[in-house]
Amino acid sequence: MQTLLRLPFLFWVLVAPAAYGQENNNWQQVLEQQLQVLESAEPAAWPPRIDTLIGLAEAHPEEWLLQYYAGWAATQLSFKSDKKEAEALCQEAGPFVKKALQMQPGNTETLALMGYWLSARINASPSRGASLGAQSRSYAEKAIVADSTNPRAWLVKALNIYYTPAIFGGGKQRAKPTVDITAARFAAFKPDSALAPNWGQQIFNVLMASYR
Repeated sequence: MQTLLRLPFLFWVLVAPAAYGQENNNWQQVLEQQLQVLESAEPAAWPPRIDTLIGLAEAHPEEWLLQYYAGWAATQLSFKSDKKEAEALCQEAGPFVKKALQMQPGNTETLALMGYWLSARINASPSRGASLGAQSRSYAEKAIVADSTNPRAWLVKALNIYYTPAIFGGGKQRAKPTVDITAARFAAFKPDSALAPNWGQQIFNVLMASYR
């Protein structure tokens, strides 16, 4: 009888590691599913998806792409939230954005995301514009140097110029040449894979609409 009772336990001991390993190796599939949902989800549906991405990033600290998307998702939602919630989301995104950049310091996407996150911090508290605006633009410029075909790098630069007061060298008209380049970059861009960064088109469409 004792032998029979041990059988289910022994089965679990033998099978559980394999099952865990399979799940552990499927983060790419989970990530792709989450990104597909976020592509068309309303802001109210984002928080649980962000939690999932953060969970993946924490479970796989060696994967820079998971750090990237955890940081990006919280940053993106901050732009759609009120100031108090936006600030909390920026704080939540910060460690992941910074870690992604630390792991991939010369990557055009992590550089662009850092610039975007700094812009989100300005959006949450406009008084930061004087100190963080130049930093955001600097990261966008570095992202462009790393890969001049990256539309997100140009988008961050365009947004930075657009929302900088004209008295400080920004504004709608000064941003227009960069906006035009951004349009061309988005038109030509094709992601390398389903998991490669591919966000920004909708943001750019809203920006472009202001010129019509």
